[in-house]
Amino acid sequence: NKKENRVYKLSINKDLFENILLKKTLILEKVSTNYWKKELLEPTLKDDKLIYEIKQFKKIILTNGLGEDKPQLVIECLKVDYSIEKNVFELHLGKILEQKNILKEVEDEKDILIKQLLNEKQELMNVLDEIKKSGIFNK
Repeated sequence: NKKENRVYKLSINKDLFENILLKKTLILEKVSTNYWKKELLEPTLKDDKLIYEIKQFKKIILTNGLGEDKPQLVIECLKVDYSIEKNVFELHLGKILEQKNILKEVEDEKDILIKQLLNEKQELMNVLDEIKKSGIFNK
């Protein structure tokens, strides 16, 4: 199953785009419609039988919205798989290789998360100091 050098382009909604950017979503699912079968399946002959292999891509370009200034991610595609249980194609996403026109809001969400984690760390440090001061472990 060779990886195609072709870069696959996909337009997705804002929430999904942000979740991928924030690494909350690592697998992009596409329902197995005729459209996606045509897009992602490669008919090949093997021992005189027609079989369908799933196309593999090295990179995927994800965009949100239209126009020249639309947010865009170039992301590594680790593999394209098919889930029989869910009847979906699964695009396993790797590292984000490039970001274009990313809105400030998304960075703010990351910053908020970092602030929360730093605050939690400070609270834990305070609790540890209190425990040390109490001398409970010196007995």
